[in-house]
Amino acid sequence: MGWRSSLFALWGCVALTGASGCTGNSAGPAGAAPSAEAAASGGARRTLVMIPKATQTIFWNIVHRGASQAAEEFNVNLVWKGPTSEGDRAAQKQLVQQFTNQGADGILLAPLDSRALAPEASAATAKGIPVVIFDSGIEGQAGKDYLSFVATDNSAAGRLGGKHLAGLIGPSGQAVLLRHMEGHESTAKREEGALEELKAAGVEMLVENRYAGASAGDSQTTAMNMIDVLRQADGIFASNQTASEGLLLALRQTNLAGKVKVVGFDSSPLLVDGLRKGEIDALVVQDPVKMGYQSVKLMVDHLEGKPVEPLVNTAVHLVTRENMNDPAVKPLLE
Repeated sequence: MGWRSSLFALWGCVALTGASGCTGNSAGPAGAAPSAEAAASGGARRTLVMIPKATQTIFWNIVHRGASQAAEEFNVNLVWKGPTSEGDRAAQKQLVQQFTNQGADGILLAPLDSRALAPEASAATAKGIPVVIFDSGIEGQAGKDYLSFVATDNSAAGRLGGKHLAGLIGPSGQAVLLRHMEGHESTAKREEGALEELKAAGVEMLVENRYAGASAGDSQTTAMNMIDVLRQADGIFASNQTASEGLLLALRQTNLAGKVKVVGFDSSPLLVDGLRKGEIDALVVQDPVKMGYQSVKLMVDHLEGKPVEPLVNTAVHLVTRENMNDPAVKPLLE
């Protein structure tokens, strides 16, 4: 297996155009690869393939940072490869198929579509390649169709943001829910959680079914196309980083920034700037470093024969101007 592992690592680190991270070499059937201690003493190292929803978004690059930390700590190779855009389901399906056929010790997947990617996850599992799903859920059963799921409790995160927005605008307020994209289990749960809290508080929903699109640019265009509704709204909830960024850009473009209450999701330099300036009232922030780290650690634990949980929840925080510099929160904004 050594020659095959070496070829895989070389192919993963050199021939994968656009791969933004690779930390070495390895492979073989799950459970048969040598331990980290054996790898450290000269044995073949495992190769894990991590396929995010996209590679050109700050959130995913931070997930990569955490995964790379774990890969270095546990002495495994990490091949990082994903679609450029969160709208490219076909490219992500092709990548999973490609690495399943090529062979790897494990695949870590953030599915762009909970239904469309399910056959690929099941096929890899059936071939003996364990699959950890992270960030966004997939159809199937943990322990059968895939190994485990590592993610934020997105329903709770959405409720956290929706409840805060409802408190800001009051029961007589009018709100807009800006969704991300259809098929994304993570953002769908956030959106439904936020909507549940807003309606429970008596808030009138002006718009609750508008999808922003795959990028911040798409979201800005969507927001500009509904600017008359946004002018009427007392508050807006956006369910992911790109939707929040596009919304903020549109509000700035129309001089509405700071005049309507906004609760966004995730962190980026643009969003933190908006929070600091009072253009955003709160951000619901995940811990993408922890998500990436825990995904790799869980896979390594499984390959070492250790029991793993079918569901691992990572942290979520509500960040405001008042607490954005707190020691427990500030690192999540950097």
